[in-house]
Amino acid sequence: MKKNIHFRRIPDYIEQELRRTNLQHVKVAAIVNASKADISRNVFRKFGITLNDGTVQMPDLIAPNRLEGLYARRNRNGIIWVLKNLPKVKKTYSWETPNFGDPDKGYHTTYMDRDVYQRRFEPPRDWDINLSVVSEITDRICFKATINTVLDKQDPDFRDDLFFAVNLLQEQFRDCHVFDANLSDEELARITSVGWEIFPPGTLDNVIHTVTDRMHNPTESRKQTIQQRTQALDRLHPSEYIVGQGMNSRYFGARFGGNIVVFENADYGNALYILFDNWQEISQMSRIDILKRHERDFIRIIHKDGWEEKLRGAISELCAANR
Repeated sequence: MKKNIHFRRIPDYIEQELRRTNLQHVKVAAIVNASKADISRNVFRKFGITLNDGTVQMPDLIAPNRLEGLYARRNRNGIIWVLKNLPKVKKTYSWETPNFGDPDKGYHTTYMDRDVYQRRFEPPRDWDINLSVVSEITDRICFKATINTVLDKQDPDFRDDLFFAVNLLQEQFRDCHVFDANLSDEELARITSVGWEIFPPGTLDNVIHTVTDRMHNPTESRKQTIQQRTQALDRLHPSEYIVGQGMNSRYFGARFGGNIVVFENADYGNALYILFDNWQEISQMSRIDILKRHERDFIRIIHKDGWEEKLRGAISELCAANR
């Protein structure tokens, strides 16, 4: 079964980013860290991004008709909402019927009334998406995909537009963030380069407070889940705790020795990941991008009965192999 990639509500980390913005006007953008190997395999070809002679080429703008998906179609065509919460209204249908069932004797119009749900047409937004390079190194490139519409926090439709925007980018790029509308690419590069806040052993309460404080109106059940999972890490005696900053602010976890890192996503808490090589690079990827990598690059443990024992065994084995 295909996994749902859309949000049912504005996610907590977007609410957090929104609170951090200082200006009335914001933009919604996706930050994509891509390898040139993936680009050469045409992973991003539908966006017009290609690799020619080692040089990444991309269009400045993607028009709505270039995109596919639920929100892409709504962006291009609009949507008709069936208002089942409102009373039905009477609608008259008509069609031409042959007289006495014989077309040679002419036709008459037949009418029929039916009670139907009211409907509302939401017009297409026709938003374009701008592409630009944030940074580039030998074998990787970081690019920004920005919806070319400035959203006004004081606009009565702001929340609806924000919800639509984050879903459109999540659908297309599996990533979305909110930034001040006048943020420069240089400032953006600085934000995206910020990685992790390190907490020494014995500061578990600070870790829990930092993680839950970044969540938007977390329930007591969610707070308890975060506490239980950080305590499970604490029982394994990590060398330090890590909490994401900037673009990584949804992540928290712990490091064991040099490169063995366990991390979780505060928003999507169905599984944890153990990384043991290039963890700072891999941990900035989306779950979908991580799962596309070879299984030797990570260990994924689903939070179901016995997960703590599996985690303990994996950490013990990895630490022994690195001695």
